[in-house]
Amino acid sequence: MEAMLAQKRRIRSSVGAGLFYPEERKEILDYLRSFGLEEEKGGFAKAIIAPHGAWSYSGSLAAEAFQSAMGRSRDIKRVVLLGPIHDKREKGLFLSNSHSFHTPLGNIPVDQELSEEFEFQGNFFEINDIPHLSEHSIEILLPFVKYCFPYASIVPILMGQPKAQYIYDLAQALRAVITPVLDETLIVVSCNLSSNVDKEAAQLSAQEVISLFSEKNSPALAAAILDGRLNACGGALAASLFESGLLDKTHTCSIADEMISAVGTENTTVFYSELSYY
Repeated sequence: MEAMLAQKRRIRSSVGAGLFYPEERKEILDYLRSFGLEEEKGGFAKAIIAPHGAWSYSGSLAAEAFQSAMGRSRDIKRVVLLGPIHDKREKGLFLSNSHSFHTPLGNIPVDQELSEEFEFQGNFFEINDIPHLSEHSIEILLPFVKYCFPYASIVPILMGQPKAQYIYDLAQALRAVITPVLDETLIVVSCNLSSNVDKEAAQLSAQEVISLFSEKNSPALAAAILDGRLNACGGALAASLFESGLLDKTHTCSIADEMISAVGTENTTVFYSELSYY
């Protein structure tokens, strides 16, 4: 009985609060409210691509992405979050066995039933919290999830270093698991477009990624990611989503007027944007 209770209480703690985004509840609420995020003004996107840069750089783009789906707020029961792992040593697809993920706005429950379905459908999935514990690519978007869809659960999925088998395994699992519940699900891909010490090269790469995202061109995107020509952080996850066929009947919309860039570690320039699929 004690072991069962411990399992129910398992909570994945925040590691990026105070670093990538505010740590205090009031500051987060003030920040999110400043964008006028409201259900009445929201769109009806089935999937969004949002950046995982520090909010001071790319938070406005993440807000625009989530606003594009807030019109579905009452219908969305779960948010499937697809994020990359920055630790290049990790390989595979990782689900979480935590009961919930903590945010300064409150905990968000994990949809364990759907997580188990993903593990059953795929060959490279593993229910393993360890890669989740220190990775920020999903966490940085969780306050938006909690604020915009307060009653939704999450299915957090991380991908290690991209491989063709991971891309297509995730695509197959998305198709099998999400097709029956697509109308009550929002899919979120956490992705930064490009990074390079040469700002012009980074911008050109980012523009190509945006083009492939807009076309939902999974084969070309996957090939460019796997051969290293494009380094979109999370691009392989977008390729999986497009390959799944879940968005075949949608059209692409970008609310942002332009990409945003910021200088990251080692003097690299990182480009961010957001896209929505209706």
